[in-house]
Amino acid sequence: MVQVHLLRGRIVATSRADEMVLAGSAPTATAGSDPIAHIHRGTSFIVLVDGAIVVYLLATALAAMGFLGGTAGTVFLGTGVFTGLMIYGGYRNRKPWAYWPAVVILFLASLMFAFLAFLNLLQSLLGGYFTGLLFAFLMGWAALGSGRRALFHWHPGYRLGYLRLNPMDTFNLQDGEMLAACPSCLAVLAIQPTMLGHADRCPHCSTALVGEDLINKYNDEEA
Repeated sequence: MVQVHLLRGRIVATSRADEMVLAGSAPTATAGSDPIAHIHRGTSFIVLVDGAIVVYLLATALAAMGFLGGTAGTVFLGTGVFTGLMIYGGYRNRKPWAYWPAVVILFLASLMFAFLAFLNLLQSLLGGYFTGLLFAFLMGWAALGSGRRALFHWHPGYRLGYLRLNPMDTFNLQDGEMLAACPSCLAVLAIQPTMLGHADRCPHCSTALVGEDLINKYNDEEA
């Protein structure tokens, strides 16, 4: 684990920097000790939403091309909805078989969002419809979000956490410590939540652990 402390704006180094466990380690019996639980819950919801969007967009595109219609369209929608719900349920319950199907859904949704963003941007530039810029931004943002969630699954630690491998039941935190995932690379850090600062960096990816807005907020409160 890595522990970084800030006390009244001062960073205090610790001697535990050589103990780091990648994100995704299985939860312990202690409340709040599963640092990827909130990431998994959020990703599960996105898998559900993206799955519905993928089925809808595929059905719409195939119907527009004349491949689906009538009974075939109904069967396609029913099968797609059933499959999406099965993958969502399996992923939400951390079933091994649902891991990569969920990644496929996230990537398909990301590609579709990116394509829609490109179409809206092109329409806006060629036709002068500035509303298209807004939709292009929204679709681009959705594409980045789904793509980023999909890339999480190549992180070996996240996969270990999903499969509930490499348990941390034997790890003893010091007083006041808790486990938290780096917001960028998902490395799990042992931190004291009341001690945060702008100089605190993730030892795995060197990304700042605390945003400037949050630091400024607390500095203003102390002043």
